[in-house]
Amino acid sequence: MEKPQLRHILTEAGADLVGFSTCKEYFSEYTSAVTVGVSALKIYRLHRPDTLQALNEFMDFVNLKARQILSEEGYGSWGALFSQEESSRFQYVPHRELAVKAGLGVIGKNFLLITPQFGPRVQFTTILTTMPLLPDSPLDFNPCKSCNRCVEECPTSALKDYFHEEVCIKCYRCVLTCPVGRDFYEIQQYSSEEPSIWSTL
Repeated sequence: MEKPQLRHILTEAGADLVGFSTCKEYFSEYTSAVTVGVSALKIYRLHRPDTLQALNEFMDFVNLKARQILSEEGYGSWGALFSQEESSRFQYVPHRELAVKAGLGVIGKNFLLITPQFGPRVQFTTILTTMPLLPDSPLDFNPCKSCNRCVEECPTSALKDYFHEEVCIKCYRCVLTCPVGRDFYEIQQYSSEEPSIWSTL
């Protein structure tokens, strides 16, 4: 199976972003990483009252779909389910680092992955595989060059020079005020009216 076919199948399954990278430096037993992104906007558009559960189900479905395809192709694969990552420290996968390598986005001033399509309002799941896949190229993209909005909006100055996790109150203003992405205006309404993905994390 070629990359375009795998990307197409995962997009049909609901992925908004799909990128490929090498992962040997993190997981020596695997050759490649398939990082899949789903926009928060897609989850909000479902209009489900259990927003976080909807997110977990959607992300796990895409993860398992990718693993099924790779298995059918005869390759080993593994990827921590999105719904289980918070409670399973040993399953940690560096999604942001792999997403940057796969050309899905760059690290912004809010220390989150900023994608051209959805800013930082994307959730990621990663599937590791023994299938050799040509890696994508990192993006030449600097959305924060003339913008300081997330830093200015942070109520505790947690983004001053590096991420001060000890003072972060998880208000997610740095996520919602980032103007990058075609979802910016529509997401404001959903995040204020629907049960919020970020307030329940």
